[in-house]
Amino acid sequence: MRRTILPLLFCALPLALCATTYTGASVNLEFAPDITVGRKAFLAGVASLYLPQIADALGVPFDGTTPIVIHRTDDPKAAPGVTCGRTITYNEPYLRRMTDDAGMFVHELTHVVQAYPGGTTPVWLTEGITDYLRDYILLPEPTRWADPATADYRKGYTHAARLLDHIIRTRHHGDAKALLHPLNAVCRRGEDGAAWLAKTYGDLDALTEELRKTARKAP
Repeated sequence: MRRTILPLLFCALPLALCATTYTGASVNLEFAPDITVGRKAFLAGVASLYLPQIADALGVPFDGTTPIVIHRTDDPKAAPGVTCGRTITYNEPYLRRMTDDAGMFVHELTHVVQAYPGGTTPVWLTEGITDYLRDYILLPEPTRWADPATADYRKGYTHAARLLDHIIRTRHHGDAKALLHPLNAVCRRGEDGAAWLAKTYGDLDALTEELRKTARKAP
């Protein structure tokens, strides 16, 4: 996912992290017993800093009372992070290699806030929204942006994020909330976000070709 230097606010986290729960402003985390104090401090710090920003960017009041349950896996072949409902399982060997990677956890926290019903909005768009929020707004990192000349939204993640960025820049003058708020509302209602996107902005393949043409014209 991403490596970034986290603010030193983690040093000020309460000693209550020695317990299995952490409750802060709009944040309620419940940790599995095998998670170390240091890892709890890292994850609680990321959640405290970014959960309010995620909720604001998506235009939803986030439920900070129901706990987000955090588990770990020690399987080095597992994904860096997986979210199911309000349960996040992170890959401990991955975080040992990427010791300052807030991006992985921000990505998974965004899935918690999204809370999209399954079987409606396609995965490519769900992941595209998540990566757009992380890579263009919360933790901007141009090196992770997909090449516009070869972007293919069907691949999801960074590719779909690139298409969303194109729409936001060309249709909303860079105002991300103008797209993310209504799109997120559609997806949370259990409607097809991709269908809404095409109905609102036009054929997605045509938008992708527009993005590629823009890249070809660039000096």
